[in-house]
Amino acid sequence: MNDLQGSSGAGGKKEEANRLPSDILQELRIRKLEPLQRVGLWLALAFFGYIIVASGAIFFVSFRWLQLPSPPTSPSNPGDIEQYKRLLDAYKQSADIYQQMAKLQVERATQLFQLVVASTILPVFSAILGYIFGSKRSGE
Repeated sequence: MNDLQGSSGAGGKKEEANRLPSDILQELRIRKLEPLQRVGLWLALAFFGYIIVASGAIFFVSFRWLQLPSPPTSPSNPGDIEQYKRLLDAYKQSADIYQQMAKLQVERATQLFQLVVASTILPVFSAILGYIFGSKRSGE
């Protein structure tokens, strides 16, 4: 009897429900990786982990380890107007310097990420993935 004929009716539904997942996957004909492709997959996973670790290290070094000093406090209003104007000018200058330092911190993190991750690790990672998904079996 044909497979299509045997699975029709109530008995076919029971057989379909009792099938193992390995049988279903085998019917779908999912291609198994060759040993060299399997090594490439593990290498790609290791590089992906390295990308995550490198990104975390860049974030830690740029924002946690090298912290900015506390922001400047605004001057209080003393009785002397000239003294207040001098304090206000000093506050504006220190606020500008603080903003420049914060901007440099973000730029440093961006440059480190581009240097380490985007220009060195990602090309190798994409080449490994290209090999895994682009290679064919020798018999095909």
